[in-house]
This record gives sequence, structure tokens and C-alpha cells, in this order.
Amino acid sequence: MDAADKRKDGPADAIREELNRILASQAFLAADRRARLLRFLVEESLANRAESLKESVLATEVFDRPPGYDPKIDSIVRVEMGRLRSRLTEYYSQAGARDPIRVEIPKGSYQPAFIFIATDTATAEAAAPQERVPSGTRHLPIPIAIGVSVALILAGVLFWRFRAGTRPDTVSIAVLPFLNLSGESNKNYVADSLSDELTETLAESKELRVVARTSAFQFKGKSEDVREIGRALNAEAILEGSVGSRDGSYRIVVQLIRAADGYHLWSHNYETSASELSLVEVEIAEATARSLLPSRKGTTPVIPASTRVASANPQAHDLYMRAIYQLQLHTPDSLRESLRLSEEAVRIDPQYARAYFAIARAETSLSAIGVISGREAAERGKAAAQKALAAAPDFSDAHAYMAYLLYTYDWNWTAAEKEYALALEASGSHGQAHSLYGWSLMTRKRFAEARSHLQTAEELDPQSPGSRQNLVNDLVFERDFTAAKREVAGIFKLYPKSLVGIRDLGLIGIWEHDCVAAKSAAETAARWYPDQSDPTGSPTMKARCGEPSAARRQLEEMAKQSEKEFISPYTMAQGYASLGDADHAIDYLRRSADAKESLVLYMGIDALLDPVRRDPRFVEFQTKIGLP
Repeated sequence: MDAADKRKDGPADAIREELNRILASQAFLAADRRARLLRFLVEESLANRAESLKESVLATEVFDRPPGYDPKIDSIVRVEMGRLRSRLTEYYSQAGARDPIRVEIPKGSYQPAFIFIATDTATAEAAAPQERVPSGTRHLPIPIAIGVSVALILAGVLFWRFRAGTRPDTVSIAVLPFLNLSGESNKNYVADSLSDELTETLAESKELRVVARTSAFQFKGKSEDVREIGRALNAEAILEGSVGSRDGSYRIVVQLIRAADGYHLWSHNYETSASELSLVEVEIAEATARSLLPSRKGTTPVIPASTRVASANPQAHDLYMRAIYQLQLHTPDSLRESLRLSEEAVRIDPQYARAYFAIARAETSLSAIGVISGREAAERGKAAAQKALAAAPDFSDAHAYMAYLLYTYDWNWTAAEKEYALALEASGSHGQAHSLYGWSLMTRKRFAEARSHLQTAEELDPQSPGSRQNLVNDLVFERDFTAAKREVAGIFKLYPKSLVGIRDLGLIGIWEHDCVAAKSAAETAARWYPDQSDPTGSPTMKARCGEPSAARRQLEEMAKQSEKEFISPYTMAQGYASLGDADHAIDYLRRSADAKESLVLYMGIDALLDPVRRDPRFVEFQTKIGLP
């Protein structure tokens, strides 16, 4: 064996020595299956047999499952991998804290990473993080990673600052959908709702920026690299986990991962009963926040108790979790069921703030899909939000919702802005509050402020087209069409066949008098979604593109159709205004207001209404609803 071969074997021998240390430790002596699994993973990896590191192979070779093993039925590999990761974390936090090598198994992979701890100098020991050297990487020989380099020290300094809490800004975190490892589909609601509640609870800390659920849940059921997820979500840290259930109890495995390099900052296993699940949620949130905010290691809670809006009643909490799961399905039947479950939860626990707010969300969603009227939703939703705030005065979501209703339904801007201020003060950085406030500011011509809040909302909810569309609207109303098109391109990057995106392009074309672009967008929308789009375009497009007769015919047809189903009066007002028909335009604006369409608040900034803007009736009505 020549010198080069010895250099190659040196790291492998060191890794095997580390493996033996791990398996001889107290954490692994009584865990035969996990010990067997770890040895198999390490040896196959060192032998560069990546094809062996698959779930089906592990099931048969390590856990003696038959060749016809079905991972959908039997989750033994995923469960044991979660336990193995937890055992390794326990080992390195205690007996292996000073080991020269660290073995980790990144989430979403069965291939170990071997981390060589630099010990050349005291500086390296204090500053440098453990650098990952993925096994089987042929273009980067392992010996190179053992030495201390300038890049490693710089990375270590950044890591030390992150852990020491010296960052001047807040820390961003995303909570990914937890996995349901119970093997029972009727337990999906527990995993999903746990993720949802952790997101909300963490957002109650003013020192954390929490990615919105709508964006984080885009990664449900996917196995992307955590670094890619971090980049997509603008998150510095990722909280992920799994929930298993047996005999009425739950086993929750949680891991906090640094998104930049996949380093595990903290992990823990929780064994809990259904009656204590809400307490464990708070414990997980507190432990997560303290790991991200080391300066808050004292006894003072990172998340103030005054902002916690969960229920200590296990039956009410379970009903709420079921309600949230149904709410996210967003069908007429699921929304009705969500409403029923939420109402039952507050009957059991009349102080359950989140359940009251779930009622408001369900009412609003039922209105959005046309099951109930906007007025019904506003009245019942407002009553529920008021009860939520009575139970939890610092509940950010409820304040933001109240502000929106006060503005869009009561036209009371003074009261609405006070509620928005409370919403933003109550929460460190909440995307929904920023989005709603930004939208409201836009309708009042406060564009610079609006853009700032909408950009913050987009940062906190980067995978959602909704936050981007509000920003598109703002840019369109500011007449910055180039920037608006860039935002639409961002929507298409997320959703290549976005109906929202293609309609936005059509709207921009109408505003720019680019009839070719507007017609092309209408045709594309109809091709993608034939049941939801008219290939000939809107009456506004026809009116502005030299087809006034066709526009008027379409508006008359829409008026007849509105007797059978809801047709936006505001959209019809735009069409008539584009024709210069002030009588019909103002009549439909009044109908829009009567229907409590939030769109009517665009009338002060919408250039499509300019042909009738100087009509005294228009001016009088705009003043009536309190627009500047």
C-alpha cells in the first residue's frame, strides 16, 4: 500500500473508530436496531455503495422485512431513522461532545455526513463549526476537509455570531409540515395542525421572523435539500419533525436545522398523551426560540404567556386541530365541518381564542367561494374575532382581521388603522398583518408605505401568489408596469400556469393600452382554464381596444347572469366607465358597496374609472366611503 492509499484509508479508519465509540456508548448499548442501522449506513457509505442506502434495501437488510416491503404500509425505516438521528444528537450532546469526528444523517437522506472537528488551534476550536464532508464525494478528498482553512474559520465566526445572539436583526425560521408516522391517515390532522400551531406560536415572538404557513406547506410530502428549502423560503432555520401515535399517546420528534448548511442546531423527542399535547407545543416553541436566540437562555419565556392563545382543554384542542385541518382543505363541505368543529371547541372552552378565530376564517372562506354572502361572513366573522380578542387581547391575527373588516365593511379607516397598529405590535413579523395593512394603505394612495409592508409580506410568504398579487396591484396602481411585470414573472416561476398571473398580465395590458398583450392573456387564460375564463376578454378590454358595441353586449349579458349568480359589480363598473357611461358605472359602484366588495375601495386609484371620475356623483360617493 503506497502513501496515497494510506492517506485515503486514514479518514475511513478514523470514521470506523468513531462508529465504535458511538456503539459502545450508553445511548446505543440498549438500542440494538439503531446500532445495526447505523453500522450498515456507515459501512455501505464508506464502501461507496450509495445504491444500498435506499428505504427498500434498509428494510430488508437491516430490519428483516420481506422483499415485497411497502413503505406506504410499513414505516419502520423512517421511524427508526428518526430515532437514530435523535440518539446521535443525544450522544454528541453528552458523551461524544469532544469527539474528533461527528456522524450525522441529514433529514431527507439516508447517506451519512462525516464531520471532522478542527482541533489545530484554540481559535479553531472556539470558532469553527463542524464542516460537512458527504461520504462518497469523489471530487473532494476527505483529507482536505480535515485541515483548517480561512473559509472554515470565516464560516465559524458567522456561526458563532449566530449562536451567540449578536445578530442585529431578527432570526427567520420556517416550520415545515410534520410527517404523520402513525400509519393511520385519520391522524394527518395532528401532524398538520401541530405545524400550523407551532408557526402561529413562534410568530408571537417579536425576535423571530416566521415564514407563513402557506409557503412552508408548499414543501409538504417533498424531499428537497434543506438548503434549497431555506433559500426558497428566505429562512435561516428550518423546524421539521414527525408525529407517531400508539395506544392514545404521541411520539413527536423535532429537529431544528440551520438552513445554510444543514447543521442540526437542536433536536428532541417528546412522548406525550393527547391531554398534554398543547403543553408540548408550547415547550417545543420555547425550546426552538431559545436555540435561535441564545441571549434569551434565562428563565423569562421567549414567547410571552399573554400572547399564547391555545387551550389547555384536551378535547377542545383536539377539535380545534381537526377544524384547522378541514379549513385547509378549502372545499364547501370541509369549511362547513371546520366551522362546526370550531364552534364545538369554543362551547367546551369559551376562552379559546384560536378556535374563535378559526370560526372567522371559515366564515370568510365560505364567502370567498360563494357559499354565503360577504355581509353574512363579515357579521359573523367580526363577532367571532371580537370574542377571540376578548380572550387574548394581544392576538395579532384577530387584530389584523378586525382591521380589515372595519375598513372594508364599515369604511372606518381611523379605527382600522388603530387595529393594524395593534396587529403589528402584537406580533414580531406576521405576513398576514403586513399584507392586509399594505393593501389598505395602497387604496388610500399611501403607496410607499404600502409597498414596504407588501414587500415584507412577500418575504414572509415567498411561495404564495397572494402576497405577490397584492404587490402587483400596488405597482399597477402606481403605474410602474415594468416592476409589476417582474412580480408577475415571480408568480409564474412558482406556478407556471397561474390564473392569477395571466389575468394580471391581461390587466397590465389593458392599463398600458397594449391590446395585443391583453387579448393574448385572455386567450391563454381560456386555454388553461376554459371553465373560468372568456377567450374574448373582459368588457373593459373590449371598450379600451376599440370594440365598444361588443363591450356593451357583454355587460348586458353579465347583468342577466347576475340574477342567477354573483357577478362582481365593481368589474361591471369598470366596463361601463371605460365606455364613458357614468350612469351605469356609478350605479354599479353603489351596488359593489352594498355587496361589501372590498374592490370598491380601489375607486380612488383605479385609472379604469378615470372617464367618470369628475362626475359629481362619483366625487360624492367616494367621499361617502371615506376615500381620500
